Amino acid sequence: MFDMKLIPIFLTLVFLTSCGGSTPPPTSPKPAPVSTVSPTPTEPPKSAPFAVIGYFPDYRELNPTWEQNLTDILYFSTEPRADGTLDTSRLNEETWAQLQKMKTEHATRVHLSIGGWERGNDFAELTANPNTRRAFIENLLRYLLAHNLDGADFDWEFPQSDTEFENYISMLTEIQAVLSARGMSVSVALPADPSFPLAEFAVVDRFHIMSYDRAAKHATYEQAVDDVQLFLDAGIPAEKLILGVPFYGRNVQPPYRVLSYAEIMGQYQPASSMDEVDGIYFNGLETIHHKTCYAMGEGLGGVMIWELAHDTTDANSLLQRMYALATGKIQC
Repeated sequence: MFDMKLIPIFLTLVFLTSCGGSTPPPTSPKPAPVSTVSPTPTEPPKSAPFAVIGYFPDYRELNPTWEQNLTDILYFSTEPRADGTLDTSRLNEETWAQLQKMKTEHATRVHLSIGGWERGNDFAELTANPNTRRAFIENLLRYLLAHNLDGADFDWEFPQSDTEFENYISMLTEIQAVLSARGMSVSVALPADPSFPLAEFAVVDRFHIMSYDRAAKHATYEQAVDDVQLFLDAGIPAEKLILGVPFYGRNVQPPYRVLSYAEIMGQYQPASSMDEVDGIYFNGLETIHHKTCYAMGEGLGGVMIWELAHDTTDANSLLQRMYALATGKIQC
């Protein structure tokens, strides 16, 4: 196994932008009726086998233009409880209806995100008990079926011992067996950390590599290449790997301040070749272009975005460039 002392200090900085503002206290959701019908699997658009995946946090407004440039969208997030139930109080049915419209009209695959920074405090207790894991899987399946979803994405930040990793992987293995029988997928968000038992996570369908919030320049092209190589060296098939990219910038020196890509473009109007302005490091249009081309060239399964609402909607849009590359409208 691995030595937990090796977990790098940068993990304390991960997902500075993952939660915005205060959130409502957990409430007990009413159980959804159990469907006996599997959800209608959404096939990837034939023109875009390379996935373009975006996180959509519950505290943002859904932008209808995203549907034209995504293969997958992840609604972030529900919080797991220690007793095996789900706190879905942050998610609303009106948004689910909009996401279903996106799925119907544009074949966008829709997934439920579980956990996230400061939203996974009960993972350790939940996963330690086979009975609560079983209850959680039943509740999760009920929710996924009721909302006709294509899969579930997990983000525990972070297990703190060998035992917690083992329990987490046991739960993911059990969930994958249940969801795959229903035509649904299981993904997991992970940092590129050599102290993590990365190979043991191979039970899932996709790895969302959080290749951001790293060093001072927190998401360089070179760092992305190194991060992907770490997973490849662990024996993870390239087609399971999804390269994560940030749609935000962060100060190169603390105290850290975060600006969305849209805010950076609005305040500074940097050239497409620039990745740093006023001490803030971000990924400009050319770097996103090169990262996407790298992922395609290496045979990865796709690219992932944290987060969609940080983008612009004009000609400088990072999402539009990624999707144009993925669909062959623009060549690398």
